[in-house]
Amino acid sequence: MYYRQLGELTLTVSRAKKIADEDWAQYLEGSLAITKKFRVAANVSLLCCVNAYPNARQRQVASDFMERNYLREMDRIAVITESTVIRGAMLAFSWIMPQVRVSAFGSTDAEGAFRWLREVGTFNEAQALGAWIEAQGKLGISPNSLRPPKLG
Repeated sequence: MYYRQLGELTLTVSRAKKIADEDWAQYLEGSLAITKKFRVAANVSLLCCVNAYPNARQRQVASDFMERNYLREMDRIAVITESTVIRGAMLAFSWIMPQVRVSAFGSTDAEGAFRWLREVGTFNEAQALGAWIEAQGKLGISPNSLRPPKLG
């Protein structure tokens, strides 16, 4: 997993085949530690999960965690995906956190995602794009790995 906070932006990229509850809890605690270190609360987020996304219970755990730690909900979350199934999951996420605006972007439109997030969040777009490229390199993610397999 790759996680960075750049100003009010968090960038999370994961190649996990499955997200275990323990790993999810560790991710939440780690991201809170980074927020405390920078003393800047994240307002927007870019998320890309190549294989597995947090399940409904894990999303609820995240919502409870944010409330328990007095973290406000994010204004916008951009999800990089080519999957129509994931787009449906984003709708389910918005039911848990109705104030959060979630939008999907294709794997070749990270710049568009960052522009959309920048409308309400303070961060350096060029630095964010560099972090996105770095995440793909460190995790060995190619644009083809973000596309769902063809059926038939």
